[in-house]
Amino acid sequence: MNTRTDISTRSAKTSQRKAPTHQLASSQRLVILDAAIIIGLLLAALIPRIILALQLDMVTDEVVYILGGKIYLPLVAHMNIGASGWSYNYEHPPFVKLLIGLVLALNSSLGHPLGELLAGRIPSIIFGTLLVLAVYWLGRSPFGRIIALGAALCLAFSPWLAYFSALAYLDMTMTALITIAFLLVWHAIKRPWLYLLVALLVGLGAASKYTAVLIIPGMALFTIYYFLGIWPRLPREQRAPIPWLWWLGAIVLAPLIFLAVDPAIWPGPVKLLIHSFEFEWKHSYNGHLTFIAGQYNMHVPHWSILYILAAKISAFVTIPAALFVIFALIQQVRFQLHPSAANAAEAASTSFLLIWLLATLGLFSLLNIVVGTHYHLPLAAPVALAGASGLATILRYRRGTGFLFRQPRQTEDEEAPASLPARRPALNLWGTAAALLLIAAVAIPHLVGLTTVYAAEGYTSELFHGENTVLQVAYPGYREALKWLAAHTNKPLRVGLVAVPGTLNGGSDGISWYGFNQDLTGRFKLTEAHPTDYNFPYDYLIWPMHLVQRGYAIPEPWRSHIVYTVTGGNTTYCYILARVPATQIP
Repeated sequence: MNTRTDISTRSAKTSQRKAPTHQLASSQRLVILDAAIIIGLLLAALIPRIILALQLDMVTDEVVYILGGKIYLPLVAHMNIGASGWSYNYEHPPFVKLLIGLVLALNSSLGHPLGELLAGRIPSIIFGTLLVLAVYWLGRSPFGRIIALGAALCLAFSPWLAYFSALAYLDMTMTALITIAFLLVWHAIKRPWLYLLVALLVGLGAASKYTAVLIIPGMALFTIYYFLGIWPRLPREQRAPIPWLWWLGAIVLAPLIFLAVDPAIWPGPVKLLIHSFEFEWKHSYNGHLTFIAGQYNMHVPHWSILYILAAKISAFVTIPAALFVIFALIQQVRFQLHPSAANAAEAASTSFLLIWLLATLGLFSLLNIVVGTHYHLPLAAPVALAGASGLATILRYRRGTGFLFRQPRQTEDEEAPASLPARRPALNLWGTAAALLLIAAVAIPHLVGLTTVYAAEGYTSELFHGENTVLQVAYPGYREALKWLAAHTNKPLRVGLVAVPGTLNGGSDGISWYGFNQDLTGRFKLTEAHPTDYNFPYDYLIWPMHLVQRGYAIPEPWRSHIVYTVTGGNTTYCYILARVPATQIP
């Protein structure tokens, strides 16, 4: 009798009997792990966004979108299509404004438990949080848990994303929708019905802001590359059928969804859509005064997108992301020269992220007017994932080695007696250390910025020293300045809030800066002053930094009477100026 063969056979049979139990236990642990991570990410993303939404003063354009929501929702409720109310803020599609209107109506029906400004910010808070959760949940398959977790924490703590997730703007909802849509393109390879969900999200994204359509070429490019460059290299049994009908359905569904949620164009879709596009084209042609890289111009150069990303995302993320592009290009060339089914999965995931990053970067760089950094928010997720992937390559981290345990070796003749407990596996020290270092590198710099830079908007990466000479400061800081004056003065004062005409007085039905800040108007007589006014008959002026950056210099008589500066980190939000030296506060 061949004893060795008998022992091997018994061992194999024992392993086969034990395998399902071990696999079930491992699967249960992963479910618990994923649930714990999702809860942690939910709190990490939601808490700072709620705090900022409660803290931030009204920012330019919020009043426009909140008022739009209050106008549009009753028109939809009464199916009053073609009413003149749809012409308000016609240049932007209505989906986000309808969501804002819905939240405002719900808040009103509940007896106004939330302030109207906070209620209007709820959609951005929700979608900004969903974006973080989606990057982890949908990113596990193409990139692995560690890279997906690192990128998700990077985005959760990002001062840039947190700030715009706390404002009643269109961009965060649009960004979340198209980010989730792009991630689903990967999953649609094996589940082609998801192409319809991708179309739904892209349609809603375009109905939030027209620039969402710039994500579509990247989706198409990856799909083409995968089915032409990777799919033929797979073993025949691993090739999913080419989903022609699902693609056709997605192509038809996306514009239908866009049309369905844009009642403003229902009376004449083609004519009114062309009219809207003409407005956008003229706006792009005429330009908009913007400050970037120490200069203010009507148009921005194409390289400004790289400059903004370098300024608003930590260098611990952007530099590895740049290295990832090099690594990924080399890998794709090698794979195409020496195709191998064993390397096809890694080549597919790398190409997915590479195409997502470069296509989005290239197309959004075509925007020649960038009023604020929020125009480039759709780059946040691919840059974070690329940064984590680049660090994984630098640290020689291999997917599946983080937080795992190595089983001690057994000889093929050994079989553990059933009565003895299994030997405890050994910790994979290097894999765990590399995973922790990767997550810390992409998450901690943003966490430090989020907790140390007041209002978050003034954050800049390690490569810059505040936004003052780098980017247009978006946060005006009027409320903080008035709180400072309230704490340091004790008599009625005339205060001029310097702004572009219509910034503070715009709106109606209490939807204006004054309506959202009624608690500050007690002993202050507040007036919207304009930087081009001939005379400033006030005791104090509050002069935002963005006006200085755009060429509206503080008048000489006031320039030497700065009594306080409202700041966030190294960024100046606004100046408080006294009329005469006698009124300066010690």
